[in-house]
Amino acid sequence: MAAIKLSSLTGVRKSYAQLLALEYGQCTFLHYGLISEAQQQQDYQQQQQAFADKLLDLAQESISDTAFVLLDGPSLQYLGQQLADAGHQVTLLTNNLESFDSENKFDLVLIEGTYHYLQQLPFLTKARELLCESGRVLIFGEYIDDDSKRERSSIPNLSSMRQLSERLSFSILEELNFTADAENSLEQITHIAANQAPNFESSEEFEDLVSELEKIKLEMGSKRRCFKVFHLEKAKDPEGQSNLVEYDVINSFDPSEVSELFGKSFDTQFNADLWQWKYELGDGKCIIARESKGSDILSHYGGIPRHIQYFGEPNTAIQPSDVMVLSDVRRHYGKSSLFFKTAATFLEREIGNTVNHLLGFGFPNQKAMNIAIRLGLYEKTDDYVELVFPKAEGVTDNLQLVPIDIRNQQHQSFIDLLWDSMKSGMTHGIVGDRHWRYIKYRYFDHPFSQANIYRCVFVSNREQEPLAAIFLKEHEQRMLIMDLICSVDRMKEVIASLSLLLTDLELKVWITKGWVESLRTETTIENNLGIEIPCNSWNPGPSSEILYGAWWLTAGDMDFL
Repeated sequence: MAAIKLSSLTGVRKSYAQLLALEYGQCTFLHYGLISEAQQQQDYQQQQQAFADKLLDLAQESISDTAFVLLDGPSLQYLGQQLADAGHQVTLLTNNLESFDSENKFDLVLIEGTYHYLQQLPFLTKARELLCESGRVLIFGEYIDDDSKRERSSIPNLSSMRQLSERLSFSILEELNFTADAENSLEQITHIAANQAPNFESSEEFEDLVSELEKIKLEMGSKRRCFKVFHLEKAKDPEGQSNLVEYDVINSFDPSEVSELFGKSFDTQFNADLWQWKYELGDGKCIIARESKGSDILSHYGGIPRHIQYFGEPNTAIQPSDVMVLSDVRRHYGKSSLFFKTAATFLEREIGNTVNHLLGFGFPNQKAMNIAIRLGLYEKTDDYVELVFPKAEGVTDNLQLVPIDIRNQQHQSFIDLLWDSMKSGMTHGIVGDRHWRYIKYRYFDHPFSQANIYRCVFVSNREQEPLAAIFLKEHEQRMLIMDLICSVDRMKEVIASLSLLLTDLELKVWITKGWVESLRTETTIENNLGIEIPCNSWNPGPSSEILYGAWWLTAGDMDFL
């Protein structure tokens, strides 16, 4: 059997292959082995061979006498040879399914998910494109079975794999559990590693391998991680709005493709500069849906990542944005709708305990919020309110407003010092980072800044020492405080001073209700904005009970104001 080329591998998987090559002279398989009572005395390479034979049996059961088979993965050379010898037309890839194009349709696509670590959406989407009607998929790999623990993982959630398969119009014929075999394999690999430690070229790479093996063993032992084979069948006549769902960053499609959809959805002109600010400068994420490959975009669910302080600890969140579905296909909002499929796919990929962002937050209108709650996508965590501060009387001689020059290093340091004092008083809540780099992105790189709609100032004493950084925008005949950066215990004082320094307009703040008492005075007027703050409830993550009233969100946290 042909050996796997070590040069084609990277990271821990390359170290794993090197280990097996040291033990057996070559590495033929990267996957785990299969163990049974009759095979207990076999060495690890023979157990790997047994698993490969099991895959061969599953493949042969899925296809007719003469079939077109596509294999993707470095461990599948043996399988490819056996199927070719049996008369099948075999195409073997080693790591490029996403970029592979073919005029032929395949009866079976087999994917080595352990190697790819199952980028589920692009792989399943591509497999569906390449399959003939009622074609089959075999895909094996590791999954997070228990995703209740708040810890990111490079492998996918088992629940998401099931849901996504069905959403992409696959029927799950079999879900075979080989976790016990994987645990036995890990013991075998650990034993080999102990024997071959002196022969390993790089001690650092060896230590990384051992550390990864220990992590996997612990996760499988605690039932957090599992090893499974999925057997799927492409549906003939899928029900509901079954569209080809694609995911990528902003470069996966031209922004002009969503301009018409945007205009129809929000009754406003598409702003290409604002789109670039969110999805290119802000590293935005999105899910789009098309009727077929290359056709018009029918729906879009976007999000802007945000570094946050989560009860005093650094973490990440994402703000859903630009949620839109073409009106021609927006017939209903059930779980077979395009809206639900697009939203659920985004949430599974981007928000939750084990994926890219722990939390989601946003400012949906009441209709959108009600629909998302009904579908089980969102739960409420707070209300968004307006605080109006009537004009104060008097003067303040010892304070002044100093324009912020974001290019000035001293001003950058001032913002960071103010942010440090602010976040130290918010360890019982959740707040988006407001260091100078974020402030530059939000207010100085924002397309609206070119029109000078933001006023960015320090409230400083006569010695030019800032008490606060304030970001203002005139809105409906009042001055809206977009952001306020200062220690929590000085916020009321700062707003009172600001009211005296700005003599022309009343001040107002939009704030989550859980933080109102940090700002409200006896004269403050509170108005309900009719906006509820959501959290993700589709993918496992922090519950609404934990999050309720915790978010500090202001107008500056909106992407569109």
